[in-house]
Amino acid sequence: MKPVYKPLSLAQRAVLIGVGTTTLGFGIAGMFLPGVPTTIFLLITVGCYARSSERLYVWLLTRPWLQKPLQTVFRFKERGTLPLRIKLIAQGVAWSSFILTVFTGASLFAQISTLALATTCSIVMAVIKTDDDPLPARAWRLAPADIAEQLWFGALAGALGGAIWGLGGRVIMRFVANVAGQAPQFDLRLTLMMLVATTVLGLLTGLAYAGLRRRLPKGKWIHGMTFGLLVMLTLGTILYVNPYMQADIARVGLQWRELIVALFIPNFIIYGLVTSLAFGRLARDKSAQAAARHRAAPSQPAQ
Repeated sequence: MKPVYKPLSLAQRAVLIGVGTTTLGFGIAGMFLPGVPTTIFLLITVGCYARSSERLYVWLLTRPWLQKPLQTVFRFKERGTLPLRIKLIAQGVAWSSFILTVFTGASLFAQISTLALATTCSIVMAVIKTDDDPLPARAWRLAPADIAEQLWFGALAGALGGAIWGLGGRVIMRFVANVAGQAPQFDLRLTLMMLVATTVLGLLTGLAYAGLRRRLPKGKWIHGMTFGLLVMLTLGTILYVNPYMQADIARVGLQWRELIVALFIPNFIIYGLVTSLAFGRLARDKSAQAAARHRAAPSQPAQ
């Protein structure tokens, strides 16, 4: 049963046309500027024009240069899914905005606002399903080749998670320093050294994930969160009592210790999620390649 909409007043239609035209401009800009999400803005434009102006709605749908992004928009309306690329771009823009406010001396209100928006964006993107073709789960064998491949996937996924983990830790310490009013001058060399260290550490932890993952709870999100909490309780405890970490906390102020710990908990959970999701993605892509080779292989004649 189709929903019944009440007729809109002239003022309501004007507002919707204004919002739709503005988001259309952002969507078109996203076709040329990296990092600007086209699909999300066009989705808003389609909804606004559909309710406010049939002429503009038809005009929008008949633009040849908008057909590809519009396909993604209508696929989302039909399936409720978004491509992984769109989800990564949306989150990249949201979290880059927060990082920018943290390291450019923006007001504390701006930092907290962008943090809330970035967190909301991540939650929304996590709730929306990814638009992937369904593939059977990878069946691993107890063979040297499969074991080596799992370790390789674990190392790659862990290194990616470690880089994000290190960046998150650097942003957390800077954010708390901003809150405390003791933000130090940005040190690029120290930041790069920290990212290299956490990437290597994440790589090694990813190897552990490859061996432990079968023992973790099932379910995509619970699986990754459990691994992140496990890393926090083991490696996180070791890092917390490290003299360098204690010196960083003391430099900001011991009264902010609880806030630092509270912010690092989701950082570890994010590491676990990134590692597990990246591992699954690598395995899925490998399965897709194997399925494509199987379809391309000539069939054997019946004997």
